[in-house]
Amino acid sequence: MPASRPVKRLIKRSLNHIAASLGPHTRKGGSGKLLVLMYHRILPAGDSRSQLEEPGMVVTPATFKLHLEIIRKYFEVVHLSEWLALRNDGASLPGLACAITFDDGWADNYEFAFPILKELHVPATIFLVSDMIGTNRLFWPERLMRIVSSIPRVQQQDWSGPEFEWIQDITNGIRFEGEHPSRTELSQVIAHAKQYSDREMNDRLDAIEDQLNLRETGASASLLDWNQVNEMSSCGLVETGSHTCHHTRLGSDLSESVLVQEISKSKQAIELETGKEVRSFCFPNGDYSPRALELVRRNYEGAVTTDHGWNNARTDCHLLKRIGLHEDVSTDEVSFLGRISGWV
Repeated sequence: MPASRPVKRLIKRSLNHIAASLGPHTRKGGSGKLLVLMYHRILPAGDSRSQLEEPGMVVTPATFKLHLEIIRKYFEVVHLSEWLALRNDGASLPGLACAITFDDGWADNYEFAFPILKELHVPATIFLVSDMIGTNRLFWPERLMRIVSSIPRVQQQDWSGPEFEWIQDITNGIRFEGEHPSRTELSQVIAHAKQYSDREMNDRLDAIEDQLNLRETGASASLLDWNQVNEMSSCGLVETGSHTCHHTRLGSDLSESVLVQEISKSKQAIELETGKEVRSFCFPNGDYSPRALELVRRNYEGAVTTDHGWNNARTDCHLLKRIGLHEDVSTDEVSFLGRISGWV
């Protein structure tokens, strides 16, 4: 008989306590251990912007500050490029280093994360989607979540026409419990939608938004603008990395010209706007083909994935692992340390 939810929570809490007490963050011997933390959005509890995000995407400012305070107890916090430079030069590495990273370049990183980074004097890297910075465009998961969550289920059953067939397909098998899907249910929808390429998703969403008159004009930007990027960059705490031009997943289906555009041109665009060298890259959704990886190696000193875990001096610099943080799994010291251990 499956364990009840309270029993599962008790077991997980016990495992967190063990990991918090014995995890790799407690071992100061040796050299070259690198923990890379992955964040996306920093939003206050109840902020309307968090309602159209997957649960694994959001941390509150208070929780983020707690994370940094704990990290400073155990680690030497470094810029990712600093660790990469030491590693690539064969120099001595810190025994326990931690690099803070943000994916996508959300405006709330400037609004809520940046003041905390300054207050605690903690360095970080923000991976920018170069051609979307300073625009009011949305990533396709945001667009999809807006459509699915804004239309009551009873109305969705009446959708007909080829532009709606695929959306019925990706929601098939998900047991929606309410009139509108929860954030967890929306996360399932996005996972199902990843069977389509980014171009297919954007084209399909264009058709639906036109049909439902949902195209937004003059909407407030959800991403950073270049003034915000440069303000953060100029203070010396925040460095920029590339996350492609359009957040395109770098699978084997892409042409050579698209790969070059997304990997090389994004670096050039960010350097042109900031006047600073871009040394690191982040694979959208963690996806890459052998050719994409080859181009990233050619253009950047290092790159991060979504693979879960720690790194050391022998880790491939262009396939660095990270540990993702979100509010549901890291609101106190024990759960946070359990999470970053990589064990829980």
